[in-house]
Amino acid sequence: MSEFTYETNNNTRKLESLEWDNVWWEQTANETAKRILYIGDSISCGTRQMITKLSNSEILCDGFGTSKALDNPYLKPSVELFMQQQNKCDKILFNNGLHGWHLSEEKYGKCYEDMLQFLLQMGKPLYVVLTTDDIKHPKQNERAAARNEIAKALAQKYNLPVIDLHTVAVNNAEYHRPDGVHFEPEGYELLAKCILESIR
Repeated sequence: MSEFTYETNNNTRKLESLEWDNVWWEQTANETAKRILYIGDSISCGTRQMITKLSNSEILCDGFGTSKALDNPYLKPSVELFMQQQNKCDKILFNNGLHGWHLSEEKYGKCYEDMLQFLLQMGKPLYVVLTTDDIKHPKQNERAAARNEIAKALAQKYNLPVIDLHTVAVNNAEYHRPDGVHFEPEGYELLAKCILESIR
């Protein structure tokens, strides 16, 4: 996933040096398979492909991957626009924790809850997906872990299931790419298996 950016030192500006969206609508003509929408970061983009592959297209995984922070005013409208184009969506997966380092943990929690409320309005089963790790930047890794605790608390508050990709990543560190954040195909496959086990 080297085509995606990951910024560790941008702790004051609301926008990263490079901002991106990656949207993907899988097998648009297939209206019979189960279809999920995975909203997340670059890790979700790599994992999304594996979910469709490992399920033999029985579960199609559409994707909205982005570097947008939770306080970006265009995040929700962008997600909403994408969802309006889908004919079908059975479940939503949501992850956001490796971007928006300018947000304090308190502000992150408020923005995360606001996003959950927005997604719950879509009327689809919603899963909270925990953020993976950063094995080369200890400060960011600690903050990602803290954000996961916030996400778990909010999931409990709204009675939402949690998919723990963080533990999978930590237990399979050998599959990280040299940047310490993204994964080799074997790593994305393990993440996808974890998701499939949770949503089936």
